[in-house]
Amino acid sequence: MAFPIAKALFKQGVKVYAGVSVYSNYLEWSRYLSGTFRHPSTDSGTDDALPFILTWLQDNSHIDAIQPVSESALRLISRHRATFETLGRLIMPSTQTVESCSQKGAMFDLCDQLDVPLAPYRIVATKRDLFDAAAEIGFPVIIKPSCVDAELFGRKALIIQSTADLHIQINEWPNLHPELIVQRYVRGPRHSVVFCAEKGRLLKAVEVIARRTHELDGTGYTTMGVTVAPTPVIRQATETLVQHLNYSSTGCAQFIVDPASGEVTFMEINARTSLARIAEAAGVPHSLLAYQSALGLRHADLGDPWQTRIGTRYVWTKGDLMRLKRGLQSHQIEALQVIPEIFKIGADALRSQHAILDLSDPAPAIGTYLNFLLKYVRRKTDLTPQQEAVA
Repeated sequence: MAFPIAKALFKQGVKVYAGVSVYSNYLEWSRYLSGTFRHPSTDSGTDDALPFILTWLQDNSHIDAIQPVSESALRLISRHRATFETLGRLIMPSTQTVESCSQKGAMFDLCDQLDVPLAPYRIVATKRDLFDAAAEIGFPVIIKPSCVDAELFGRKALIIQSTADLHIQINEWPNLHPELIVQRYVRGPRHSVVFCAEKGRLLKAVEVIARRTHELDGTGYTTMGVTVAPTPVIRQATETLVQHLNYSSTGCAQFIVDPASGEVTFMEINARTSLARIAEAAGVPHSLLAYQSALGLRHADLGDPWQTRIGTRYVWTKGDLMRLKRGLQSHQIEALQVIPEIFKIGADALRSQHAILDLSDPAPAIGTYLNFLLKYVRRKTDLTPQQEAVA
């Protein structure tokens, strides 16, 4: 989310500008921005947005740093890194680090080399190998794309309980994916470490446990999280990976922890900002640290990198409501459960930091929650690839 980044930098006297599309949660309404420009969505995975972004940057030579805040924007800038580096300092990890983190298979191999905890897995390239690997590992298994943030049949991952379930959920090999990862499923919440590092040294880090996600099976994006004291195994694993990757900039290392057995398994590293609102609220000024690192500026003495506020809460209420709606539609949530669920969502909303809502900057949240009305007008003004010839 770009909102906390804009706010944090604004409060340090930095003028922040943003490229926005129809999927930007009304970021252009934020009072913490000095200006915005429109471009086609980067979510398509194409270069449709590239001419708009480059033209704006070329016309605004006073810009000193450029930061992608979504996975699709990170990939876009990575594909054209040399061009963007002529237009400003990049607030993102090195090309090698981004490439390493984006390939889950390579990261899993690295975890094996570094003794980072990891549940048994296999990388497969055919449907037959997929079924063989699942049988060898033993059900339940979790199946995910080999590339970070890619989707598999509209989901980040699929939890498979049996061979029959596998036949139902993956009847045909997904042509978009040359490889899939099959891994023993570790049951438990996701633990995310939001961090900022410089040349392989952690500057600041905080661990966030996901109490709820926007999917009913616990996969997907965090909708309710809380900061906790660092889990020793996760702390060591994060420091080991950051050092080995010679990581610089912001990132988010993710793990699963089984609360019953204590087993920990590595998931992935997102080589970009993530859970920025809760990290800033917990005392991790990663927006400013990443900006300073990109410009070669000195940091203030931060002390123990893991010394942060424990018990800071975070919610993405819109995601909670989406999960509730889908649960009702699929009959996984009964009508009698709706009122208790709404009370729980409301109670958490009253005592937490919000992904989008900020009382000092409420306009974007208002737009987001009224989007069911505003989207029809907004889409008429959204840029499309066909308009590139005119722009």
